[in-house]
Amino acid sequence: MNRKAITPVIAVVLLLMMTVAAAGAAFFWMTTIQSRIQGQIGTQASESASQNRQVQIISVECANHTINRVNVTIQNVGSLLIDSGTTAITVTDTEGKVVATNTSTMSDILSQEGITTIQFITTSFLPNTTYGIKITLPGGAEQTGVCKSK
Repeated sequence: MNRKAITPVIAVVLLLMMTVAAAGAAFFWMTTIQSRIQGQIGTQASESASQNRQVQIISVECANHTINRVNVTIQNVGSLLIDSGTTAITVTDTEGKVVATNTSTMSDILSQEGITTIQFITTSFLPNTTYGIKITLPGGAEQTGVCKSK
């Protein structure tokens, strides 16, 4: 038996396997770095945008237990305009459990220092109960407040 003819074949196969493994490791490494960099840039961009889109809740009026409505008056205290669009509200009870969520349309752009009142229709409130209110505006600006039903 001539074993010398098999050795070059085994060597070529081993070299090919090492090449494929090195290429796979390089690909995995590059995609990991790319994902991490994209994530950091996205986080920085969203943090920058959210810092410039800030609102302050001036007042929150919870309706009584027969009228299912919340009026939230807000002011743009950021350095950017807040676009018109869909605005979301989340109502939580005193334990932080979500009681209701709903959306409303903000029809006008909210300029710097501008004030507007947004009305949301929600589920029934229990009388004399305190609720947490979180409002999220177009562009990601959000703010929390509380209201007590009548």
